[in-house]
Amino acid sequence: MFAKILLVLFYLLAPAGVLWATRKFEVFRRLGPVLSLYILGVVVANVGIFPSDPEAHSSFLAFQESVSEILVPLALPMMLFGCNFKNFSVGKSLRAFIIGVLSVVAIVVASYMMFADKLGAEAPKMAASLVGQYTGGAANLASVKQMVGLSTENFVMLSTCNLIVSFFYLMFLMGGGVTMARKIVGRKSYVVQEVEVNDENPYRDFAKRESIVQLLKVLGVSLVVMGISVGVGTVVGGESGISMVALILTITTLSLLMTLSKRVRNWDKSYDAGMYIIYVFCLVMATMADLSSINWQQSLFVLLFQAVIIFGSLFMTILFARPLGVDADTAVITSNTLVNSPVCVPMIAATMKNRDVVVVGITNGLAGYAVGNYLGYLIFQLLMVL
Repeated sequence: MFAKILLVLFYLLAPAGVLWATRKFEVFRRLGPVLSLYILGVVVANVGIFPSDPEAHSSFLAFQESVSEILVPLALPMMLFGCNFKNFSVGKSLRAFIIGVLSVVAIVVASYMMFADKLGAEAPKMAASLVGQYTGGAANLASVKQMVGLSTENFVMLSTCNLIVSFFYLMFLMGGGVTMARKIVGRKSYVVQEVEVNDENPYRDFAKRESIVQLLKVLGVSLVVMGISVGVGTVVGGESGISMVALILTITTLSLLMTLSKRVRNWDKSYDAGMYIIYVFCLVMATMADLSSINWQQSLFVLLFQAVIIFGSLFMTILFARPLGVDADTAVITSNTLVNSPVCVPMIAATMKNRDVVVVGITNGLAGYAVGNYLGYLIFQLLMVL
């Protein structure tokens, strides 16, 4: 119990230390807080600090998962309260979603042709399941897996390899991928929506009395939104557990309704408070990365297969963005939400210094949830004919 308390304190305080380091040291400034926290978490997870006993390790992992599951539903309302929805373009968001989905489907089919003989008898099932994964997230991966009859062994392998490739995908975006996309697409609409770069430390006055009062209000309303959303997700999910689609959809809807209040829109600390929680989430997820548990030889071709899909769909989305009038930030955030689900939208929005793409990412992510199962099954039928 004492060890878990120390772990929670580490999760809560380490982001503050990293944020301080990003202001004091050039190397951390270039890496940014999210990437720095990921690196810190992976190092901590693999230097032998955590218990090696199977039972104790399992208990620690379950605890980490529980913590991570709480953080995002709490952070999302805070971040949505701070978004400017007057700048949300339905047409541009829809175009980005169509580009992103078609890119995933096209690259999955092309990659299947390249790797089919290396993936074994269940190659069509694996490809179809990944269409579900990269348009609708883990929930759709599980759904398509059941629809096409993918074996549990290959399902676990896909999930494990996805964690690895998605990690490098996020590192790429945070380490220069966003800048690259902006150079390729060449549109500058995102500049208007950038968060003030000169505000090097948005947390510097959080200890002031008026800020504490505001933060308590933000936390209280966010807890209410999260509580209602968990209730809705539980009812919709039934015996299978909380429905993540219902949970995120309810959080988004209630948060949008709350922004109709001028008082809520004037909470200038809300977004940064939510972003700090996302920093904690990044650290928690990184400390769950046990590199020693991976069978690298067995998973090599699956890793390559998924890497081609993830990075190929990203580059295809970026290339088609400009001629279809989609700016770089919208294209990248859409690719990110399709590949990693809306959960990972805030961290990339932070890298962009563009809080207004949060609503685009979440909206397109929810749309991906809706179509992922259909697309996965359709691709399975197509690949069985080829």
